Amino acid sequence: MSTESNIIHWEELPTGKMTALWHPYILSGAVNLLQGDSTAGKSYLSQAIIAALTTGQALPNAEPMPPCNVIIQNAENSYTHVIKPRLQELGADFARIKSINENEKRLSLMSEQIEETIIRYEAKLFCIDPIQAYMNMYKLETVRETLVSLGKMAARTDCAILLIGHLTKSQTKAQYRGLGSQDIYNAIPSVLNLAKVDEDTRVLVHNKSNFFEVGPPMAFTLKDGFNWIGEYDITLDELLAGGISQGRGRHREAAKEFLETILANGEVSSVEIYEQAEENGISRRTLERAKSELGVRSVQFAGAWVWTLD
Repeated sequence: MSTESNIIHWEELPTGKMTALWHPYILSGAVNLLQGDSTAGKSYLSQAIIAALTTGQALPNAEPMPPCNVIIQNAENSYTHVIKPRLQELGADFARIKSINENEKRLSLMSEQIEETIIRYEAKLFCIDPIQAYMNMYKLETVRETLVSLGKMAARTDCAILLIGHLTKSQTKAQYRGLGSQDIYNAIPSVLNLAKVDEDTRVLVHNKSNFFEVGPPMAFTLKDGFNWIGEYDITLDELLAGGISQGRGRHREAAKEFLETILANGEVSSVEIYEQAEENGISRRTLERAKSELGVRSVQFAGAWVWTLD
């Protein structure tokens, strides 16, 4: 590439494409965010992903890949007493796991040592847990500068940067519930939300994806150790509303009440029902579940489909 007058000549730029370490959830060469409440199991999930990557195990809906090296930076849990025993339980290959020593000083996310370590060990994943311990989440200039720096480093090394973050307790939209500046959500191309649906089951919802279609929700259980369940039928709003299991039930009850009201005076065209449900913030998936539970029938009338409630 020519450096004449600090100009980039586009005809000399290589042409590439975005790839994923775990398609489409975790992007290679980019910054990714996994966020959830403190008891959601974010660290456990990230360590299960790490164990799979270091041993070449296939992650859900993905092909197996050659084992790769990863770097873990965790400011909340003891490497010796918490993280290593858990990774051992998950079957990780410890020879492929590295961490930058922070005994004397907290690692700066602007440090050149991060890129040097990634290159030295050819790491494919750099996991920072939690992001709040490494960055001032409310200082806008710091957030922008740090995320831009991490993004450029990820692109240069083709390493996936995975930030682990906490959510606030507010009931606002998911993109506004992350601790700190809204710029964090806006600047990161792949955002994942994790929450409980019951005491044993956690669900991962792909909240945002700039380069691929969002992946389907994925569930796992922590009963008797970590085990993937697979795809799970839930929306992000249902996952985040009301904690463990109340959100899903509340959305479905609202959908059932909507159907009982709109069908109270007889059949209504399916087109009109879908349109009004969307205006009322009811997803098609939730509407279909409510339809089934109420026993609403679809009937063809005068060449069009209508719904009727017996």
